[in-house]
Amino acid sequence: MSVPEELAAGISKPTKSKETSVPKLEVKENPILFQAIGTLKGKPEQDEEGHFFIRLGEKCYKLFIAGYKYQAWLKQISSNHDQTLFLRVYPKFLMIPRKEPQIYFQVAAWEEQNSWGEEPGMFKFKGVWQFVPQIRTPVISVYRNENAHDPKGKFKASHLPVLMRREDEAVPFRFNPKISKNKMPPRWFIQGIFKFIPSRNCWGWDKDLEVPTQKIPRYKRPIKLINDENQYTKGNTKLDIKADKIKNLN
Repeated sequence: MSVPEELAAGISKPTKSKETSVPKLEVKENPILFQAIGTLKGKPEQDEEGHFFIRLGEKCYKLFIAGYKYQAWLKQISSNHDQTLFLRVYPKFLMIPRKEPQIYFQVAAWEEQNSWGEEPGMFKFKGVWQFVPQIRTPVISVYRNENAHDPKGKFKASHLPVLMRREDEAVPFRFNPKISKNKMPPRWFIQGIFKFIPSRNCWGWDKDLEVPTQKIPRYKRPIKLINDENQYTKGNTKLDIKADKIKNLN
């Protein structure tokens, strides 16, 4: 989910001819993309069943490590089991009907020193500010970018609850089925820094990286929410069970 940086193209040189040609400035703008990534600091721990978690504030949060990084992670933990690490993580917010939402983190990288230039607990969010039916708090919806690859073909979005009061015209979008499409309020794309607040299980707005815009990047359309709610995958069921066990540690 890292965002590539485009390099500006050089200024084209004017060619000599009978007609005077005006040089044109050709610049490639940085693309607007969906993103959610941040930095955590703490001592990763294991429960009795070998599942990893991290304590933030007075709560415990599950850590998910991708399979191709799992052996390196095990080696790190086994050789330095009591060491404080800086973790580069993707935040996830699991919403399951009739259950309390669960936050967990997918570990992208880890270091003994903070090499990412962000304070622990700070996250970079780029997504659509809106309400979703499952929770009352507005979220930043981080969809999968147009060029994303998902082996399962689900392209699930991350809906991350945020607290944000603004003085400009940007407000969270709320879908109203009684309003026609052409009269719907605009959706706002927010690019900012947010601080994780464990005591409230959400993130608080710190500052903007860019001015809010109504220009929404193209993205992969996720499967319908109704399918997420009624058809559990084995992976989701296992994750739910693990989340319940970690919750008991709090």
